[in-house]
Amino acid sequence: MNPLAALRHWGAQSLLRRLWLWMTVSVVVVGLGTAALSYFFGYQEANELQDAQLRQIASLVHRWGHLPDSALNPAGADVDKDARIVVQRLGAPVGAHGLQLSKDLSDGMHVVQSGDHAWRVFVQQGDKGRIAVAQRTDVRTDAAIDSAQRTLFPLLALIPLLALLSAWVVQRALRPLRQMAQGVDARSEADLQPLPQTDVPQEILPFVHSINRLLQRLNASMEQQRRFVADAAHELRTPIAVLSMQVDNLKPLQLEPQARQRIGALQDGLRRARTVVEQLLSLARSQGEQTTLRQMLDPSGVMREVITDLLPLAESRGIDLGIDRAEKVEIDTDPAQLYTLLRNAVDNALRYTPEGGRVDLRMRAEADRAVIEVQDSGPGIAPEQLQRVFDPFVRLPGAQSEGSGLGLSIIRQIAQRLGGEVTLRNATEGGLILRYSQRLTSARSG
Repeated sequence: MNPLAALRHWGAQSLLRRLWLWMTVSVVVVGLGTAALSYFFGYQEANELQDAQLRQIASLVHRWGHLPDSALNPAGADVDKDARIVVQRLGAPVGAHGLQLSKDLSDGMHVVQSGDHAWRVFVQQGDKGRIAVAQRTDVRTDAAIDSAQRTLFPLLALIPLLALLSAWVVQRALRPLRQMAQGVDARSEADLQPLPQTDVPQEILPFVHSINRLLQRLNASMEQQRRFVADAAHELRTPIAVLSMQVDNLKPLQLEPQARQRIGALQDGLRRARTVVEQLLSLARSQGEQTTLRQMLDPSGVMREVITDLLPLAESRGIDLGIDRAEKVEIDTDPAQLYTLLRNAVDNALRYTPEGGRVDLRMRAEADRAVIEVQDSGPGIAPEQLQRVFDPFVRLPGAQSEGSGLGLSIIRQIAQRLGGEVTLRNATEGGLILRYSQRLTSARSG
């Protein structure tokens, strides 16, 4: 790839780079053009100024009224002999400091070769004769170039400064776009509120309108899906409950052992179906536009309530369920949603813990956060699956529990709604630890 193509490719990858590149090219072209014109006009002006000096010297000599018999001797007054100005009378003896000039030179400016140098000569007629005022052209050229360079170098020095300034201006002009992008990145996937349109540049406003229309359509589609899940779960609750009652009515009957075995399997299937329906309703509620009723509370009360509700399930499987540690902390949260989060976490742990195992709950303060952990003595999860299990309906290969793959997804949805974080990790002694953390109230207010 040639350098020009590489530069175009580099600029095409970023709007900031593209704007800065074109502004830099414009600054360089305009700057070089301005510098060239400034150099040209500075050179011309320096030459004209030196011609004016020759005319003024000739005028002063004529006004003085005593024309020199030969060339004026600059000795004692001329520091640089090469830069001296020669004044002599045409037709008079030349002398040691004079120039070989023809007495027939016309009045005005001339370039005359005398000796080894070219001279710029001004001839003027006066009342008492004609005089010539001369200066070496190379000295004049050096002076003109030096004067022109004094105007050229500042302009050349300004070109990189203007390029850097243009980059700063472009970056500052695109700041609203970066701030908008940061705001969108900070949102959760459940936040589909329209992007703000105040203080948005007019060039970006059509793009913002398009994104807002897309968010509106996406929100309508997700809301339709949530309503479908909730409605379907509601519709399934009644027939499942009726079937469960009908199966329970079969228990008093005198049935053959094989029939009783099949009825037991049917009861297990209905129980699993009822659990899936309840979790579908929880998932729909966690994803919906629920109002979060926050209040100050100590989560230990919610933890004890969850243990009380799930203790029969733990006892039926011989699992030791209890609170291992509970420091006193206060958080700003919704008790109902926190209960749903912890209940799903403990229920999930009970289902994956073998009979005779244990499930422990812990609560403590870490720096500025309250941490609640649910640890089981189950088989744990492969490290590469720790993030994937938060997706809905994901069940691990070879899992023996009756779970539906919705519990962890519900937990994550509620955690995001409450402003907390939920993670999973394998315990060193075996089992899995679910960790939910949320900022302490004192840290939030500070």
